[in-house]
Amino acid sequence: MKTLKISANAGILTALASSVCCIAPLLAMLAGTSSLATTFDWIAPARPYFIVGTVLILGFAWYQQLKPVTGDSCNCQPKSKPFMQTKKFLSLVTLVAVFLIAVPSYSGLVYQQTQETQQPISKTDKTAYIQIKGMTCEGCEHHVKQEVNKLKGIRQVQVSYKTGNATVRYDSKKTSLSEIKKAVNATGYKVVEKQTKQL
Repeated sequence: MKTLKISANAGILTALASSVCCIAPLLAMLAGTSSLATTFDWIAPARPYFIVGTVLILGFAWYQQLKPVTGDSCNCQPKSKPFMQTKKFLSLVTLVAVFLIAVPSYSGLVYQQTQETQQPISKTDKTAYIQIKGMTCEGCEHHVKQEVNKLKGIRQVQVSYKTGNATVRYDSKKTSLSEIKKAVNATGYKVVEKQTKQL
């Protein structure tokens, strides 16, 4: 039954690999550093293959676990199996794999949600349009939002990983476009293009 242990380990590893590009920014945020944030971005394009690999590996493990056992001629009582060879262990591994694969779906819950209130537009308000390279999921969006919201004078931040854009409304007396760019770059993602517009 070593194949069950090997399959379980391989299933966890492929599930972890499928979401490591989204887990790294969360770990970077919790560690208070940005060096981890984009370390594993190169894996993002292979995410669907890792998910399929996880499903195939765990499917094989479940097949091995559930297939009928050919009976002994002695009709002996089977010995109790070690925990790592049981259905409970495989169920636990499957749940952990699903949890890891789903990280992009719930990663936004980990980031503190800031309430954006509508503030009146002042004469010093500007809007920055920023193109950002390297974002691959909603977790990336929240990471950028959180860093930019730390700056003084930020009125509103909208970020989309799908388009790779951010729109930031800010008070130009309290912060600047270069400070916003620096905050975005601190997350590990890279500002490719930026422009501002007076409101």
